[in-house]
Amino acid sequence: MTGGFLPPVSFQKGIPVNRWIILLLLVFATSACGRSAKSEKSYDEIRKIVSGKTASEVQRLLGPPDTRKPLLLGDERWTWWNYTYLGGKDWAPEVRGKVVHLEITFESPSLVSQRGDNKAEWRVSEPYGVGFSFAGDEDGNLPSSLNKKTRSSI
Repeated sequence: MTGGFLPPVSFQKGIPVNRWIILLLLVFATSACGRSAKSEKSYDEIRKIVSGKTASEVQRLLGPPDTRKPLLLGDERWTWWNYTYLGGKDWAPEVRGKVVHLEITFESPSLVSQRGDNKAEWRVSEPYGVGFSFAGDEDGNLPSSLNKKTRSSI
């Protein structure tokens, strides 16, 4: 045996191929495909689903966010990393299909601050409460609050 623990395999007569090489090639090919989104729904589909929902309803639909960031005036932005993708013909070809971080901003109603911190009454901020950022875009070149028509013209 010259190929390690497993004997060589022949695909064609006279050409031995080591099984370890095949395994390594498969692992490399799988990892080279890039990230996949956690959700099967596109960004546009999710945006429609969560529009007007409360924070507790959104959490029931999407699961717990990866981060929660307090904003000025008591609002809060929740982020789900690598959660969705940009799908559909309205997106520019260079970003279509890319995996993005889903970002949802919730408005804190003024009455909530007087009665306590009841997140169940917080609602998705409209009209730009649902946004995204590109996975791996450390520069933050594109603001997450812009809609697809604005973003595609940048």
